[in-house]
Amino acid sequence: MLYARKSTEDEARQVRSIPDQIKDCRKLADDLGLRVVSVIKETKSAKKPDQRPKFNQMLKDIEDKKYDAILCWHPDRLCRNMLEGGRIINMLDESELHDIRFNSHQFSNDANGKMLLGMLFVFSKQYSDDLSSKVLRGHKGNFGEGKSAGQPKWGYDRDEMTGLYKPNSFFNLVRAAWRKREQGESVEAITKFLLENDYHRLTKPKKRKPSRKIRPAISTTAKMFKDPFYYGLLVQATQTVDLREVYDFEPMINEDTFNYVQALGYARTKDTSDKKRTAFYPLRGFVYCAVCNSSKHLQVGKNKTGSGTHVLTYRCDNPACTRKPKSLRAKNIFNSIYELLDRIELSDEAYNRYSKRLDSQTDEKVAEIKRQIQSLRGALTHVTSKLDERALNIVGFDKASLIYKTNEKKIDELAVQKDDLLQRIAKLETKVADPRQIKLSKEEFLNIVKTASDKMKAGSAVEKDVLCRILFLNLRVDNEKVTDFIWKEPFASLVKVSELSLGRGERT
Repeated sequence: MLYARKSTEDEARQVRSIPDQIKDCRKLADDLGLRVVSVIKETKSAKKPDQRPKFNQMLKDIEDKKYDAILCWHPDRLCRNMLEGGRIINMLDESELHDIRFNSHQFSNDANGKMLLGMLFVFSKQYSDDLSSKVLRGHKGNFGEGKSAGQPKWGYDRDEMTGLYKPNSFFNLVRAAWRKREQGESVEAITKFLLENDYHRLTKPKKRKPSRKIRPAISTTAKMFKDPFYYGLLVQATQTVDLREVYDFEPMINEDTFNYVQALGYARTKDTSDKKRTAFYPLRGFVYCAVCNSSKHLQVGKNKTGSGTHVLTYRCDNPACTRKPKSLRAKNIFNSIYELLDRIELSDEAYNRYSKRLDSQTDEKVAEIKRQIQSLRGALTHVTSKLDERALNIVGFDKASLIYKTNEKKIDELAVQKDDLLQRIAKLETKVADPRQIKLSKEEFLNIVKTASDKMKAGSAVEKDVLCRILFLNLRVDNEKVTDFIWKEPFASLVKVSELSLGRGERT
């Protein structure tokens, strides 16, 4: 059994590529007269145990007596953690594993050889831990100096020599966008303005792939207007640094402008939520026609039946569509969903996949929450300032006067806004203090789909709608039922894994 491994965490100059490892090991096998019966290639880190499915399968195959020896380029390719290292040595002790050969080290299957192998595993772990510590320390140091990872901010580039942010050719265009937002223009109009002026950023070129232009969308423009970076505050998951204090950073706006824009966005959100809404129908804009495959969603509404009762239906308004009848009752759609959810099972393994995936995204999520907090604090600063200003305006006026009454009403509105902002900030700060709140517990995760069918059947129209939008991106229906369920992540990949493991093949 030839095992070769290289992960993205390895240093490219210090660890040979997988093809080179295999080439060296095959030469050793030829020199020693060894027969290689299988080659395993793995691109996973060995720093933590139980992260390598092919490695685990190899050990299981050895336990099942399919193989009895391992050929590997270096001990640190086998493991960099003591749990798996101890497992290998125990297999040697139990004679399940008869021999290990390395291209770079001599090994003898005796007490001294196993002691030296254990020491090599320890050294590999120590090197890995020390490297991680240095990299983390380097990242923290760089961030404290105003250097960060990820895509540069709009209107800025990173200096190739220093790594610090500096204005680029789009700086004044993006600054103009901030002015427009300050003057009350909508995010949609500003996005159009940026596109008309050819705003874009270039991706980094990759092997055989040239750079491509990334243009702004409404969602990314809205996100920019909530980022305190533009007045000088750079936010990451564990750190926040004021760039104005560490180098001659050129802010695009001042802090007062940022605070005003946050208050403006907050006020618009409140105004929208206070307006009278149209009638609520579940799955509005969510269901599409699988007969004509139109890109336009089905229209939802209530239709009168022959018996005089009203039922909820979804109708395709595409004149070219051949579906008969044009409408489909909502109960047929939900019956399809109930049937699907009844047969879905998610295992402990699925949760572990979800957990590992989310852990890798936690820092990004925490950083985004911190930016939301800064945005709300900016709005809070502006609202508090206006509240104080209004309070001063009524000093000395009689309570019955028009000036007093006008200001008193505005003071009450601002006080409600201030209290709401404080509550929202406190809720987000709790998540940052305990990032585990971002992730569903194992019990919550496994129960989502396990109980989804029962919850949906018993739920109100709003609850049915919310649950569908948690699980799916959209649905497609034919004349009688749902034919395609487009799952959201992480459920899309997890459901696929679950169904394949049960031998059902891929389902829509």
